[in-house]
Amino acid sequence: MSPELSRRSLLGGLVAGSALLSGCLGGLPGSSCPSSYSLEATALSDPELVDTVTQDFHEHADTVSNLVATAANEGEATYSTYRHLPLDSGDYVEHDGAYYRVERERTETRERTAREVGIEYDRNESPPTVGATVFDFAELPKADREAFLAAYPSENFENGDGPRGFSVGGYAYVYPDGADSRLIDAGTVWVRYDGRPFEVTVGETRTVEEETFRYTLEQVGEDRAAFAAFVHEELVVPLDDLSDAERAVFERAIEGEVDECEPLSDDFDALKDRLYEISENRATGRGPPLVEYEGTTYEVDLVNTVV
Repeated sequence: MSPELSRRSLLGGLVAGSALLSGCLGGLPGSSCPSSYSLEATALSDPELVDTVTQDFHEHADTVSNLVATAANEGEATYSTYRHLPLDSGDYVEHDGAYYRVERERTETRERTAREVGIEYDRNESPPTVGATVFDFAELPKADREAFLAAYPSENFENGDGPRGFSVGGYAYVYPDGADSRLIDAGTVWVRYDGRPFEVTVGETRTVEEETFRYTLEQVGEDRAAFAAFVHEELVVPLDDLSDAERAVFERAIEGEVDECEPLSDDFDALKDRLYEISENRATGRGPPLVEYEGTTYEVDLVNTVV
């Protein structure tokens, strides 16, 4: 019953495909550059390399921390969810100064009945003075509070006054068996949370699939320096077989972003294929491709944009 996982954006990630953002990237019908590639290489020190490879789980850090601590201390940990997983195989995590690679195995699948939670917010609206049902968040039963927070887009309120409004509908939440609720089938009510009023509904039911996973950890570094050495050995790919022309393109990408429209120049196209090959052939590791060029480690950002 964890809220949907929000991982960090994989900065420098290799997009092995097209970013199909029609009309959103400045391209117009009939544009002379309907498909383009951009390439940038960012140098990384060892501390930056460790931070790049280690996953960052933001507001779900407590869930991840508990799973990792249990798996490290007891040999394994189990987790059940009908949403996205907080940890995946191939993730790298830190615990008590040591670094681990995560492995997971599905052990059980079952169907659960979920309630659909809806939340609407308008900065300029308040509950009607007559006929409205209004709850303070703190007075709701625990299950109702958890259902609200599971659907609540907290990231929208991280800066300033928050959005002018939003609407979240159909968010599935499984109430514990026998849990008290003042929201289920109550129709549309108002909930005051963090000084703001929200219209909330908890009504229709639907079936969701809950999966249970067993997590284990493999230590890959007893400390930060040892983990950096592991990353260099296992995840960083030497880029030492480039032609002179491909080197020239890569060195331009080190200095700043290189952009080309299709059809690409032969040199850019050859380097693009080499970088895709590196990404596709990596046996371990996820996230941005990492290469070593003339003794320096780089995080590669290669993006194909179609407009």
